[in-house]
Amino acid sequence: MNKKIGPSALFRAFYKQKEDCLFVSYGRLEILGNHTDHNNGLCLVSTASMGIKAAIKKRDDKIISIKSDGYDCFSFALDDISPLEKEKFTSIALTKGVVSKIKELGYKVGGFSAALTSDIFQGAGVSSSACYEILIGAIINYLYNDNKISRIELAKIGQYAENVYFGKPCGLLDQMGSALGGITFLDFKDVEKPIVENMVWPEEWDLHIVLVNPGLSHAKLSHLYASIPLDMKAVASSYGKNVLRELDENEVLPTLDEHKELTLLQKNRARHYFGENRRVLLAKEAIQNKDKETFLSLVKETAKSCKELLKNTYVEGSFEYSPQEALDYASNYIGRGAARSMGGGFAGSIICFVNGKDVETFKAKMMEKYGKKSTVEVNIPPLGAHKIEK
Repeated sequence: MNKKIGPSALFRAFYKQKEDCLFVSYGRLEILGNHTDHNNGLCLVSTASMGIKAAIKKRDDKIISIKSDGYDCFSFALDDISPLEKEKFTSIALTKGVVSKIKELGYKVGGFSAALTSDIFQGAGVSSSACYEILIGAIINYLYNDNKISRIELAKIGQYAENVYFGKPCGLLDQMGSALGGITFLDFKDVEKPIVENMVWPEEWDLHIVLVNPGLSHAKLSHLYASIPLDMKAVASSYGKNVLRELDENEVLPTLDEHKELTLLQKNRARHYFGENRRVLLAKEAIQNKDKETFLSLVKETAKSCKELLKNTYVEGSFEYSPQEALDYASNYIGRGAARSMGGGFAGSIICFVNGKDVETFKAKMMEKYGKKSTVEVNIPPLGAHKIEK
């Protein structure tokens, strides 16, 4: 990102006119609940204080035009929003996907011009794609639908765009985290009507949230992310169900090794899933009771489970600059805090919960190892994507 220019200046420089208003959308923090959402599980998620700002202006010609700082502008007509193979894994695919789903649901769509700037650093792991999807949805919701589309529905629209148009299989965690704001407990037992419970992060804990990106790219790893839900669903299928949430872990875990058709990795990923759901419930209780030590112990347990059972903390043969390498290094300086890999895993960031007395030394050591731009302290904004009031 070029920090010298904001969205308004970019809009006026590129479109040669003044914007109507400004929007902001945030990334998400996966507090706890790694790879549970796609099997209808439990998780704790929040917004992250890094995201995308947009200057926008309504158009009358049914054209959407988007200029992002540092990237070429793209535009398309609203009568041409079919998914195209050649557009997979691009911003235009995400944009078309959001527009298509909003239209399919019976809401209004229309044209606009936008100029975007972002402070999400490379590999931050806060789901820039979900942040972008929710931004586009929020803009159309404001311009053409009087904000009648609920935040949960915006999250589902974003997930559709990512699954169908972008080509990445994902659950609903990322989009919900970006759309809802604050810290939220989510139960996806009924994906159409997830249980959503707003929570308050205990400020008296004096726990600082630090993201560290050791440097490996997520590019070309989609097959590894896709393997996790597929493995979990393979276990569910062996018990005659579609997803693990439909099973009773007290019946599954004692009999899992009897299923010779399943690989050890598939079984271990199911074990991670059930354990992670339990940890989310305990972490929710710890936050409500302001029990910091229990919360930190659960973060450590998740880190161990991801390494040993889920197997998503590094790619075989690529340990250097992996999340696991960063976790091992962070353990030397995090004191009584805790850290774990975040999001899809294999590459990308770790999330670190660091006590106030340790945070400056911790950040300095991580910057020394991975660079100043790869270590960022964040907080939890109370509101998801919204119009910025001037």
